[in-house]
Amino acid sequence: MLEVCIDSLESALNAIQGGADELEVCSSLVEGGLTPSAGLVKQIVRRVNESNGKVTKVNVMIRCRGGSDFYYTKEEMDTMIADINILKEFDVHRFVFGALTDKQEIDEVNCSKVVAAAHPLPVTFHRAFDNCKDPNVAIKKIIKLGFNRILTSGQRSSASDMEAIKLIASLVDSNRNKIQIMPGSGVNAANAKTFIDLGCEIVHSSCRKPKHLLSAEKSVSMGGADSEIIYVSDEEMVRKTKLAINS
Repeated sequence: MLEVCIDSLESALNAIQGGADELEVCSSLVEGGLTPSAGLVKQIVRRVNESNGKVTKVNVMIRCRGGSDFYYTKEEMDTMIADINILKEFDVHRFVFGALTDKQEIDEVNCSKVVAAAHPLPVTFHRAFDNCKDPNVAIKKIIKLGFNRILTSGQRSSASDMEAIKLIASLVDSNRNKIQIMPGSGVNAANAKTFIDLGCEIVHSSCRKPKHLLSAEKSVSMGGADSEIIYVSDEEMVRKTKLAINS
């Protein structure tokens, strides 16, 4: 299967038309994906329901801010639990979350709160896993907490790195029937089948390409990384990746 991560309705529609099996709905993919707005989730669920089964699942990122520490305060956790309670009302299929301690180990207390709040929906542990000091210790804790899927780049910047592939293969072999290992970051039509051949049941990709925005004669900085280019999931790239998986 193919999960496509998206942060706009345009990307979601392109992924649906391209044949994605699942959508991971985020905001701000440039920051690694943050919690999306309720409005975006509602619109995507509606379009999925109108797609006559082309896409089966809508998965929602729960991450209240950027940063690679994944170490959250009580106030941040309260915000994310509140988001889960709101977004559960929109007939989504799973949530995506991860939290670490200040020692880069699995934050069992906060993760258990999210799994409980999401119940009965399943939860994916996201790429916070790639910052854990010991992946083999971390995965045991993740399984015990009740997560049923891990998104990982094999603790490298790209899942296509040879060392990443070795780790992913090891995780799959050691944890069959316990949890899904879903490779992501750098996954595309050229290498997706590699991970399926390792025993992965699903891969994760943005399948996106740049889109040029209108040039403004006068442009005042809005406080972020201003650009005339955004990235949008491409229908044909989704289709090619899906075909590669099934080849």
